Amino acid sequence: MKVILKEDVHNLGQRGDVIEVKAGYARNYLMPKKLAILFTLKQKKSFDELSRIEKRKIERQKDNLESVLKELKGLNLSLKMKSEEGKKLFGSVTKIDIVNLLEKNGINIDKKYISLSSPIKTLGEHKIDVVFTSELSGIINLLIEKED
Repeated sequence: MKVILKEDVHNLGQRGDVIEVKAGYARNYLMPKKLAILFTLKQKKSFDELSRIEKRKIERQKDNLESVLKELKGLNLSLKMKSEEGKKLFGSVTKIDIVNLLEKNGINIDKKYISLSSPIKTLGEHKIDVVFTSELSGIINLLIEKED
């Protein structure tokens, strides 16, 4: 089954690639997680047009994005959360929590640019990638401490 990847998938391909996968893998994993769409010429043209629009938008905002990355470079965020006796949190820290924390520090970033494979569920220091494009990316240092 041919599909178009909507996101980068480890060991499979990059965003926009047309790949051949087994039908079950596409129907049961890639499509429900919105990582891929079924390949048709119409879908490919539509996807390419959306990609061009996104690239133009990023090119227009390149100076702004570079200044945001400079601000992120020197920024160390901390968050207090309830946790067990060990390092495990009662809840988890998600992309939305990180966006809200950045907004409190005067930085506005859309959650789609924060690269977080799964919610953070442990205390300690974590490094979170912020990826605008392959050339424009940075790292946020997040310290999660135990709430008293």
